[in-house]
Amino acid sequence: MKKTGGEFIALWIKRLAVYLAGLYCMAIGVVFSARSALGVSPVGSLANVLYQIGLASDAPGWVTLGNCTTAVYCLYILAELMLLRKNFKPAMLLQLAASLLFGQLVNLASLMLAFLPQPGSYAAQLGYLLCSVPLVAVGVMLYLSPNILPTPGEGMSLAISDRAGVPLSSAKTIFDCSLVVISASVSLIYFRRLTGVREGTVICALLVGPVMRQLQKLCQAGLLRFVERESKVDRALRAAAEGGYLTDASGRPKIIVAIGREFGAGGYEIGKKLAEKLGITFYDKQIDEMAAEASGLSMAEVEELESHMERELVHDFRNAAYSMTNGALSPEERLFVAQTGVIRKIAAGDESCVIMGRCADYTLYDDPNCFRVFVHARPDARVRRTMARYGLDSREAQRQMENTDLARAGHYRRFTGREYGKQEYYHLGLDSGMLGIDESVEVIVSMLRRWCAVRGTHPLSTL
Repeated sequence: MKKTGGEFIALWIKRLAVYLAGLYCMAIGVVFSARSALGVSPVGSLANVLYQIGLASDAPGWVTLGNCTTAVYCLYILAELMLLRKNFKPAMLLQLAASLLFGQLVNLASLMLAFLPQPGSYAAQLGYLLCSVPLVAVGVMLYLSPNILPTPGEGMSLAISDRAGVPLSSAKTIFDCSLVVISASVSLIYFRRLTGVREGTVICALLVGPVMRQLQKLCQAGLLRFVERESKVDRALRAAAEGGYLTDASGRPKIIVAIGREFGAGGYEIGKKLAEKLGITFYDKQIDEMAAEASGLSMAEVEELESHMERELVHDFRNAAYSMTNGALSPEERLFVAQTGVIRKIAAGDESCVIMGRCADYTLYDDPNCFRVFVHARPDARVRRTMARYGLDSREAQRQMENTDLARAGHYRRFTGREYGKQEYYHLGLDSGMLGIDESVEVIVSMLRRWCAVRGTHPLSTL
């Protein structure tokens, strides 16, 4: 529904309020970390060193932390221009406005927090620094949500990634390390010691991203609804849908069986035998091959992502750089978007098929032709199957089973917001440990027969 003029203005007031709140929260965090004297985050370390030099040299009153931040951010924009050259878009100059605004907010925060005492012990310094981490994390989450203006720190990481052809995580590491080296060098030249860039810089670099990821899990969905914005992944999925990857909702007579499974429950064998019995296509690794081509990832990268889906904490740490920008998807996000596009394209065709995993039950949840199955089994049965299949002892099989289940559940929750294996999302849940592989296949076929009868369609002659 098209918004009226008043609704449009009200929406942008909300977005600007969230954006400004985010920048100001970041500014407060910067002041706390600067006051700790243990260093600030890498992106602000050079500005902090220059500010400390100004304090030590009786510089004019206008040499404030906020003004130094603005000046250094302008240098980042100039560096972006030099790196990107013809690829530097005029719209990127709007980062100047973000730089000026953020610098003045840092000045405002400095005045508002002038009452804070100087920390008298290392514990107090560390306390100030640790206060800054969630403040900066909340600030980044808030300012990213409306997707209005990027900061030059975000822009520099993207520019390095584009110019060097490296992942954003590597580009951010290069940028952060370069800033720390430059800041430390300037500090050593002037002070003959590290001032303005110390262990706190490393602590901030390590903690801000993962803390923000945890906050996003709690708040991002509601925040995006408030500012009426899509997430990066949703935007990418919508773009893919516009490119022709559409789920078929026409009700044409066919069957797509989407199978989710616990590790070691035999879901793969059940899916393959089911496809053979019905005489339909079995999709597993083929989806990865098509997704690799669509995403620009190599098959080696796709296989690595598929076989080593990390636990939540490891995932948050590895992908912190991607979560701190609106401009790039992480490799895992790119793969999910590509796999979703491939699954939708398959579903839009005329063939019946079985699709293994890859969140197909979620992607095709509203497709009237999709029959959703989840295969599970008792832990002891899954351990025995894992031992037999991979030649492992019981302890190693147990460890692999638990780790894989955690990784799959985390991946599923990140991209669907749902609990992995929850029965309400499936037409059928199977205990393969009790039934066995062949009987599980027969149960699915029997249920498919009844499902088709209820729908009034009989697309498979074998049913």
